[in-house]
Amino acid sequence: MPETGTPPAPRARVEIIDYLRLVAALSVMAFHYLYNGIDNGKISSISHEPIAQIAQHGYLGVNLFFMISGLVITASVHGKSARQFAIGRALRLYPAFWVAVGITTCFALVLGGERMGVTAEQVLVNLTMIPSELGVPFVDGVYWTLLYELQFYALVFVLVLCGQGHRVGALMPAWAMLMLYIMVAAPELADAAPYLGDYFVWFAAGAIISTIAEHGWSTYRAAGLLAAYLAITGFDPDLTMLLKSLVFFTILATLIPRVRTLRLPGAKTAGALTYPLYLLHAHIGYMLLDTFATESTKWLAYAGVSVLVIALAYLLHVVVERHPVSRRFWSWLLENTLGGAVDLMQRVVDAVTRREARSRGRRTGDAERADSAERACGADGAERADSDERADEPAVISGSRSTAARAPRAPRAPGSPR
Repeated sequence: MPETGTPPAPRARVEIIDYLRLVAALSVMAFHYLYNGIDNGKISSISHEPIAQIAQHGYLGVNLFFMISGLVITASVHGKSARQFAIGRALRLYPAFWVAVGITTCFALVLGGERMGVTAEQVLVNLTMIPSELGVPFVDGVYWTLLYELQFYALVFVLVLCGQGHRVGALMPAWAMLMLYIMVAAPELADAAPYLGDYFVWFAAGAIISTIAEHGWSTYRAAGLLAAYLAITGFDPDLTMLLKSLVFFTILATLIPRVRTLRLPGAKTAGALTYPLYLLHAHIGYMLLDTFATESTKWLAYAGVSVLVIALAYLLHVVVERHPVSRRFWSWLLENTLGGAVDLMQRVVDAVTRREARSRGRRTGDAERADSAERACGADGAERADSDERADEPAVISGSRSTAARAPRAPRAPGSPR
């Protein structure tokens, strides 16, 4: 289905965001290699170093990722149809993910063992990106975050499908305030269903900051941003609150014009590498470190594994995400699968919308006709009442005699003058 209309003008790239993406990816990588992999037993050949006390907070890189996703969503949806938005997001997420699942599977078949081995069924179900919803373990544990990304994009997609894409930014403060209310009044609901709290408040916070950058401050946006901050940090002053505040205010600082216009070397490449690096680093790194690292060689192993996974991430980006032939293939595939499905959904939504509009039109028309008839009946009744009233009036009106009320003339006596 061809798209019509003039495409929106590209927005200026905020290069500091690309650097922050890379910081997020590297912090998650440090969390897994220096702390979590050893803590959960997937790296059993080495022990923690003192730096693990710092690295254990690297998981907040995920929160930074989510906030950045919210930050860029208004640009992703700007001027887009439902088909364009869905295919654009799918191209960003799925091709690299599918290939990364394959690469991780190859390592798992050789080095996975009992802890990180995979089955054919597990691999196939993981290609959906939602295996946990289907009762199947992840091929790589980091994939859990992708479900939140998909749920956030699904929410935005529904708005675009219903012709409300231009309201995405306007709805985010209300969403943040709702999540804060639930956190305070009914915290058990926050984890009971999607969109009521948990990590979604990070998406909302990023989207509010993006809207402020585009349209300026308002009382409503400021209230939404404050609600998001309170929901993110909670009310317990501790180290976690401080670190979450640091993440929040780091993104908030991108509103400063001088920060937004910074030109940084290699920013585009840094931003492009983060998603492939995130997809590949965890289990591949665990398996390699568990197999080759010892207490005496751990830092050399850390360096070698880090270089390897960054190189794999770069190859994944260049071959799968950036190469023209690859991009054309994935675009063709998604256009002819997902695009067709979205077109069908759009036709259904449009048909329902038209039917509702006709129904409202008929109801409005019926109401107008009933009102006209009522006015007409009222006018007829008034005319009849007025006619009856005139028939009962005295004969003289404005000094002349009414024919209807004129008294009969007495007969003239013979011989009387005319």
